[in-house]
Amino acid sequence: MLVLTFVQLFEAYRSLWSNRSLIKAEVLTEEKCKSLLYEAVEKELRDEMTHPRVRQTPEMKFRYAIRRIVASSLTESEKLALIELHLEVMERIAV
Repeated sequence: MLVLTFVQLFEAYRSLWSNRSLIKAEVLTEEKCKSLLYEAVEKELRDEMTHPRVRQTPEMKFRYAIRRIVASSLTESEKLALIELHLEVMERIAV
């Protein structure tokens, strides 16, 4: 199985959520990409980009994210890595 770097994973995430304002010009290190990815996924799952009165639950946002990842044209390795990342973040915020 191919092991992806956080830089590769960040690019895969950015290709799926292209409307997100993620850093583009800055030189991205492995640590910076890891930090940005965890932050972006947590924001997505907490639905922080939506007005508080219409926010959906993290469980619902997780479901939507997984469906989006599975239906994408990403490689199987990218899909699996993004799903694992979402699972990790979901377990962390569900506590």
